[in-house]
Amino acid sequence: MVTEDDIVNQYGRKYERGQYIFKEGDHGEEMFIIHSGKVNITKKTDEGEKILITLGPGDFFGEMAVIDKGPRSASAIAAEDTICIVLDEDLFEQQMQRNAKIVKKILKNMSARLRAMNEQLQTLTTKDYNMRVVNALLIHVNKNGDNSPLALKTLIEQTGMEDYKDKLHEILSSMEKAKVVAISGDTIIVSSSTNIEKYKHYLEMKKVFGES
Repeated sequence: MVTEDDIVNQYGRKYERGQYIFKEGDHGEEMFIIHSGKVNITKKTDEGEKILITLGPGDFFGEMAVIDKGPRSASAIAAEDTICIVLDEDLFEQQMQRNAKIVKKILKNMSARLRAMNEQLQTLTTKDYNMRVVNALLIHVNKNGDNSPLALKTLIEQTGMEDYKDKLHEILSSMEKAKVVAISGDTIIVSSSTNIEKYKHYLEMKKVFGES
């Protein structure tokens, strides 16, 4: 009987924190399943390379290049020391043919991940920093529920505002006064998706009537 250790020993590949697994634009012939650790999927923007999504154990990535033979649409970087199970095209096709559940899971995973990445890309590319923050918080609360905590460091990464921390603090202060979020040290408590949506609508109305 083949054990998990056997699979890791045969198909596992280790990556150190910060190491590129592949780069955007690379030709790809392998897909990856995360056995342990975390991987950041990143994409180049006008403001540099930004994180679209962070994946963990059990998640897989890189399958599109194996399916359509196209270049990598994003980069993958080990967010910490990571072990991935690596499947080449032959192994990938074998598994697809043998197990319909795997096909269904891959399609479901791809759909959810593409949706999340598109939402994150929209957040990162808007020039309105208020909307960047609001959209990032909305994505967070929709995924994690009302009154869910979010580390300030994570929000900075998600909004791409590493060079605009003062502006971020100013935006969060306004949101706290509006009771949309609560701030405790370096942690943000997001009240609810309803409140975030209302605040987003408020910002949109300010734009309509020409208020800054």
